[in-house]
Amino acid sequence: MNLFDQALDIGRGLTERRVRLGVTGLSDAGKTVFITSLVHGLLHPARMTRLSVVGEERLDVAVLRPQPSQDLPRFPYEACVAQLTGHAANGDGKPAWPESTRSIAELRVSIRYRPTGLVSAFGDRLLHLDLFDYPGEWLLDLTLLDRSFAEWSAGALALARQPAADAFAAPWLEHLDTLDPDAPDPAAETAALEAAGRYTAYLRARRAAEGRATLLGPGRFLLPGELEGSPLLTFCPLPPEAPGARPARNSLRALMEERYRAYRSHVVKAFHERHFARLDRQVVLVDLGAHMSAGGRPLAEVSQSLDAVLKALAIGGSGWLPRWLSPRIDRVLFAASKADHLPSDQHPAMEDLLRRSLGESIRRTAYRGAELDVISLAALRATREVLSKDEDRRYVAGRTEDALRDVAHFPGRLDPGPTDRGPADRGPWGARDSFRIARFLPPPGLDPAGPWPHLRLDRAVEMLIGDWLA
Repeated sequence: MNLFDQALDIGRGLTERRVRLGVTGLSDAGKTVFITSLVHGLLHPARMTRLSVVGEERLDVAVLRPQPSQDLPRFPYEACVAQLTGHAANGDGKPAWPESTRSIAELRVSIRYRPTGLVSAFGDRLLHLDLFDYPGEWLLDLTLLDRSFAEWSAGALALARQPAADAFAAPWLEHLDTLDPDAPDPAAETAALEAAGRYTAYLRARRAAEGRATLLGPGRFLLPGELEGSPLLTFCPLPPEAPGARPARNSLRALMEERYRAYRSHVVKAFHERHFARLDRQVVLVDLGAHMSAGGRPLAEVSQSLDAVLKALAIGGSGWLPRWLSPRIDRVLFAASKADHLPSDQHPAMEDLLRRSLGESIRRTAYRGAELDVISLAALRATREVLSKDEDRRYVAGRTEDALRDVAHFPGRLDPGPTDRGPADRGPWGARDSFRIARFLPPPGLDPAGPWPHLRLDRAVEMLIGDWLA
């Protein structure tokens, strides 16, 4: 954080109440819908009764206000509402999920409410809630902060050599075999451009085939933003040095290590200090259903990636300095998103699975002194439950992309068994091949100016900012 930003925060801390909420999750975890539904729920709070300021009828009004950061794009709240309700200007009148996040964005909601206790004698209070959204691809870059070029290369090469990656990684891996990265190379820049281009093509082809939740990076190779064509994106993983070898100063390895360190310093670290280091609260979204569904990523890989990300965040710490002088995340909510894709009788198992899968992250969060909770939620409920009396089984029913009316779906049953089953199981659940999540469309008939259905969104907001609204 630079001195100017710090001075601004000191002034704000003396004159107004402000809380910064980071919405974190891997790609396709539901961050965009979560932010849209959270804001819509505050603006139209009739179904947010488990948020105490609403349940106790102390909420006067919530309004959208200009964001404090003039150099950040505004989160496209209105466009997301239009898509979800089928009112998009260039749409076909049917509800659709908003596009996933492609760059960082910010949105401010100002909440006027009546406080409790003795301070209520001084009248209404105002809380500014600033929400930050960013691509999951960029989020994974935080894992690079404590990894050397050699360590990152080893992990990326192992990922590229998985059987599932053969069709995508082969051209790049075959090209690597033709290189001598440690020898003097006057044309190292040209070689770096070629190798980095092949590596980027592999990343994008694999992501296109496996989905945005695939754990690939660096993130700016997939979503470069303003860095498109920059030398900062001209490096790639390299095989380890030969025993006793010393790369030449003008070698390909020396150039790529320099580029990697520059990317980590000028892109990842700067992004962390500008945004993550100033957060007050954090919600971590995990789409458990998608990762457990047939063909999804092993949950162990997801847990390891999120754990590495959380290590980079300023969580906890009881320090004596005031929050506006020493920002720190003092509350973290771990949420299994899209819970409406599973029947309600499986939600407790869903929460237990998330709790055990992120066990190390949760223990470290608690040790650092931050409050935490684990829940399952659906920021926007797209299904309803149907009970089959013959089978004594609960189904979820909703509109899918290939159906003209609601269809009932049973995804399979979670197995809340032990997590130490070995690598062959690829995760802490049973009957993996039979577990499949359906992709539902947004519910029809959403009112742009009325409350929306959800599952435990109000409980999530209460945990995250309820104390600020007391």
